[in-house]
Amino acid sequence: MKNRTPIAAADLYVLLQREFRRRQVPNCTSCYVQLPFRVDRPDDDTANWEVIIPNACDYGCREVMDSVIEDFSGRYDLSSETAT
Repeated sequence: MKNRTPIAAADLYVLLQREFRRRQVPNCTSCYVQLPFRVDRPDDDTANWEVIIPNACDYGCREVMDSVIEDFSGRYDLSSETAT
């Protein structure tokens, strides 16, 4: 099992958005990152979250997002957040 850092969805969103904007072609003004959401983990090698990936655009944002998600899915797991 991989050691992933537990993180809140909002915090993971900020990290994903920042990295996506860093790698994204500046000319694209329509693609963006959506809030990650928890999913059932099929095995210990996959993350417990997913993100809806943008449609393909002329600037390759879908591929950029795939790469960012691949990088971050090995580092972070969404923590269980409970309202108090």
